[in-house]
Amino acid sequence: MPSEHVEKRPIDSILAALQAYDGCEFDARFTKDRVVVLHHDARFNRSRLLETEFKELKGFQTLEELIHHPQLIKFVNDEGKTLWIEAKEDSSRGFRKDLSYCQELGGKIADLLRNSVLRLENVRIISFSPEILIHIRGIRTLRIVPYLFSARDSTIPHYNLKTIAQMLVSLKRHIQHTKKLRISGLLFSKLYLRGFFSYFQPSLEEIKSMGDADFILGTEAQTYEEEKAFKDFVVITDYRGERSGGRGENSGPLICHRGL
Repeated sequence: MPSEHVEKRPIDSILAALQAYDGCEFDARFTKDRVVVLHHDARFNRSRLLETEFKELKGFQTLEELIHHPQLIKFVNDEGKTLWIEAKEDSSRGFRKDLSYCQELGGKIADLLRNSVLRLENVRIISFSPEILIHIRGIRTLRIVPYLFSARDSTIPHYNLKTIAQMLVSLKRHIQHTKKLRISGLLFSKLYLRGFFSYFQPSLEEIKSMGDADFILGTEAQTYEEEKAFKDFVVITDYRGERSGGRGENSGPLICHRGL
């Protein structure tokens, strides 16, 4: 049974990121009793969160706590900072989707947000799972495809068969499919446009033209050079160093990945 406290307080981390960035991305998932907690992994102390009551998770913080925090409300409503909530699917089932979980999680997150005082135009719900996003209306949603490679200390990305299959599909098709599902945007790996996988893709200029006022395109970065290379997109970044000179004129929002 989980008993240890979480060392990092996610709400403090998110607030620190909102102070320094245009927005912050963070993860949310269900416990057994359907509390939406701020946690990346499906497990804690070797126990699955979906099999653990919230009261057993000492030190965990909830999405509800976060969205009612006065400082967060000020950042979002008064300063226009954006929240990027990644709705995490139940990864314990492998390739099989728990469709009832997806519907319930999407609906719960949306209900919590609608019952808050936050300006919902400054909130984004993102997920690898379109099965979650299709149940959300009235809040901007973005599909993540494929997996974002964010291991800064790894020189070899951790591919799997699902990732490779997705990245051999043209971004144009991913964008078209995402729009068809009435999802508001697409977050893609920068590797689509670099190295081997770039041979299967439209040019950078063509991809830029596929976005419009109602459709968001974004990618990830681990270095300042990558932040600048993709300045025309929303960039979810793991880079924490200096940024002398800025990213360039008319650059898109810079979003802190998982807080500071």
